[in-house]
Amino acid sequence: MEVADVDVPGGDPREAVVALSGEIDLTVRDELLDTLCSAIRTAGVTRVVVDLAQVSFMDSTGLHVLITARERALGSGVAFHVVGATGIVRRVLAVTGLLKLLAGETAAGADEPVTPSPATDSSHAAELPSAKRS
Repeated sequence: MEVADVDVPGGDPREAVVALSGEIDLTVRDELLDTLCSAIRTAGVTRVVVDLAQVSFMDSTGLHVLITARERALGSGVAFHVVGATGIVRRVLAVTGLLKLLAGETAAGADEPVTPSPATDSSHAAELPSAKRS
């Protein structure tokens, strides 16, 4: 299965939207964290939005990556929000108490997936490796 396709659209240069899909687990941890941190460090970005609408599975490793990326973003003065979580991913976030924290203070519409703009800047696109579930 293809895991966590990451796309940072080039619409508003102050907002980086990272749309993920597939499964987020140990096999994609490092590359996902690198991708999120790269979005955080992008010149002029003041907000990073992580769209989980197409994520079908996330384990504790994925939770740790999101918390680590959030801490790095806030430490850099960049807002960090997670949107679009559904099904088991939403349940995991809710049960752990992370759903509200990661949705951020401006949580209006936090459950809505972000639709990438048609003008995608492919220079920021990354594809994470595949993971096979046993």
